[in-house]
Amino acid sequence: MSRSVAIVLGAGMAGRAVARELGKDHLVIVVDRDAALAARAAEPVGGESAVVDLIDIADVERFCGDVLARHGRIDAVVHLVGGWKGSTTVDVGALDAWKAIAPGVFGTVRTTTVAFRDALMASGGSYLIVSSTAAAKPTAGNVAYATAKSAAETWVGGLAHSFRESQARAVIVSVKALVDQDMREAQPDQAFPGYTDTSDLARTIGGVLAGDGANGDHVYPAGVNR
Repeated sequence: MSRSVAIVLGAGMAGRAVARELGKDHLVIVVDRDAALAARAAEPVGGESAVVDLIDIADVERFCGDVLARHGRIDAVVHLVGGWKGSTTVDVGALDAWKAIAPGVFGTVRTTTVAFRDALMASGGSYLIVSSTAAAKPTAGNVAYATAKSAAETWVGGLAHSFRESQARAVIVSVKALVDQDMREAQPDQAFPGYTDTSDLARTIGGVLAGDGANGDHVYPAGVNR
């Protein structure tokens, strides 16, 4: 039986931590628009990297087909793509923030769920997004971000409903914000209250892929204030 395949979308600090964790049990393929970042995240675990335009459904479907042709399966897709832009209040700045972040935070969820759904149903696999507790607690300053995350959660809820007759799962992992060792070293006087370390996020995601959490669940790493 071929090794299970986990696709990590996004090669930032969270993507690197998740790739390290999932590389223990999966062949990891890290996707990013930056080839060097993707390779940096994949190399320590002997994984693969790819550059894909995740907003372009045709490019995502091409990539999905390539993975299936080479490996025969896709067992997990972990969505870590996003970005953040705030506003002073609910004003024109909020519209600008939405325009800037909606494609990455929400648009990439739409394309990747559509492209990978059938493969995940075939393998009984899992689609995960990392969302934010801000989705349930919008403020004037984060209204665009919170709305994009809320929309992404709603879309993934629909994916979970579409999985109901299969063994596949769609799961939402929610955090307030993320921090890693590099951030701590760069800001030694910052306490980062309520932040989730990327290593803890990675372990939570690894636990979901190992069987924690049912289809449609929200999962929270330890310490997250809901």
